[in-house]
Amino acid sequence: MKLYKIMNYTIILLMIAAVYQTGELWLQGTSSRSFFSLMAETTSSDTVEMEEITLLPTAYAISGGEGAFTMYYPEDGSNQKVLTYAEDVLAETIADRNLVVETDVEVDWKTLLAQRTVVWQYDFLLSGNDYFVDSILSANEMDMEFDCMIMAPSRRLGENTSIYFVNSSTNTCVSYITKTSSVGPDLYELLATDVEKNVYISTGQKIGSSVIGRNLFLPQWAELPYAYQTVLAEPTFVVDGVFSRTDMEDTVKGFFRNFSVDWSNQDADGTYIFSDNETVINYEPDIYMLEYYNYDSYGNDANQTSLLEGYQISKNFLSNDNSLNTEIYLADVKKRSNETVYYFDYVVGEFPISLSRDLLQTLEVEHAIEVCVRNDSVKQYRRYMVNFEESEEERSLDVQFIDALDDANKTYQLTVEDKAISEVMDISLEYYVEQTGEAGLKWLVTLYEYVFVTESNMEDLLM
Repeated sequence: MKLYKIMNYTIILLMIAAVYQTGELWLQGTSSRSFFSLMAETTSSDTVEMEEITLLPTAYAISGGEGAFTMYYPEDGSNQKVLTYAEDVLAETIADRNLVVETDVEVDWKTLLAQRTVVWQYDFLLSGNDYFVDSILSANEMDMEFDCMIMAPSRRLGENTSIYFVNSSTNTCVSYITKTSSVGPDLYELLATDVEKNVYISTGQKIGSSVIGRNLFLPQWAELPYAYQTVLAEPTFVVDGVFSRTDMEDTVKGFFRNFSVDWSNQDADGTYIFSDNETVINYEPDIYMLEYYNYDSYGNDANQTSLLEGYQISKNFLSNDNSLNTEIYLADVKKRSNETVYYFDYVVGEFPISLSRDLLQTLEVEHAIEVCVRNDSVKQYRRYMVNFEESEEERSLDVQFIDALDDANKTYQLTVEDKAISEVMDISLEYYVEQTGEAGLKWLVTLYEYVFVTESNMEDLLM
């Protein structure tokens, strides 16, 4: 073979390797193993190869069977061993050819949550088609939507390992039962030593027949008051109280293939604009709002990205934002005709961050972060460009959720309608962020379509 032909082949091989490596960098994390990733290798005719699933829950809970739960958010890695075992049990269960499937089962919360369990909780509904992509489970076997998954591992080999997919609104579930889980007993033993943080109770166990909206768990303290740190908002492009254009440009360039400061300008309202022939980024410094929009066309509108694929695309895209230093969680998902919007919120420690109604109206958003995916790419990205961290200021909490519910009931009857409350949609304890940026823990109680913000300190509650 002549030398120039060898050189040509070598160049081609190097080009292929370069493209492959570039693709790995751009899609870094797409196939990473996570708490909700499932992979069953094809080893015999009795097992089925499954694509990886990486849709993380809003939050998850772990119980040793004593009626007390520990709550975690997906980025919290303090119980990674438990979570790794749980995903292995899930993969074993779904791959079992002799899996027993029961549909339209009424949920007995007291019995179900009295066991040693791992609970995945979503703040939105999922369908079977969304979740089980190319797995052994057909759409007919999951012909329902669910917002909770409960795993009760077996105590010994050969005993039942059960997984329940629950719709908390209808109080029904689909259950999967297997006797072949080899990891189940190991997970069962691990769950016995949990409960290291604040204790949570199950609302399903508390009121017996159902749950309070979609909030399965609420914090409960044996002794009050409970001391906690407030959180402070730190605008991403502000250094020592002064706006830093350098920091802004350092973040913005991560969204362009070949960034140039020559593409930028500032309009009469003070909004910074960066653009090329595909992408436009606006940053409004007065409200700390960044918006990315991609005008490039990828594929055909008929090409619908699956919920799980879109989620992974969103997570990969978020890695381009090098100013995002606060942990986040998936708060909601909304499907539209040709796109899916993924909403994320911040979380500090064990409590989520909730932006006040006034702040949300100012920003014209529903959540702190939103990612719109269409045709396997991110078309729009919006983020409240603020990070949060615990401050040195300490406050006390001495209002239990039952007191917060009572206060919200009274407020509803005084301001909306004087009637007995028969529908509690939700109760949660969150850092409630005002326009000033400082936040304290507040109880958020949803009665019908109304949300009431209740103080967590009795002295403030009675004022």
